[in-house]
Amino acid sequence: MLAGWRELSTGISAVLCCLLFFWLLYSHPTKEGKELEVGTCEITALDRDMSHPKRMIARQTARCSCRRGQVAGTTKAKPACVDAQIIVNRQWCGMEPCDDGEQCTLLINRSGWSCTRQLGRIKTVTVS
Repeated sequence: MLAGWRELSTGISAVLCCLLFFWLLYSHPTKEGKELEVGTCEITALDRDMSHPKRMIARQTARCSCRRGQVAGTTKAKPACVDAQIIVNRQWCGMEPCDDGEQCTLLINRSGWSCTRQLGRIKTVTVS
């Protein structure tokens, strides 16, 4: 009779461990599965290369949940949903990508834009 109780308690322990595992797995969703609110963006990857003197190269990847007619873009130097026509026509300054106090200028080949401050600091962004 004692052996029967041991088998039963071992089985119950195994079931409880499985239930605890699945509860932990599904009660804490992973970051990748998190849904964004419509009209918002989040930065998913940021890589900075400061190997060149007086120059920093930054690459940023963002994930956005945009409304119909909008796509991921940049507003005030942060990822944002912007009008799709701005991207299609490559009129990058139309999405107001620069910070306050900076002047936006399209690059000659429309591959990106530059943000210039009065003190002469220039930030150039190219789109790939």
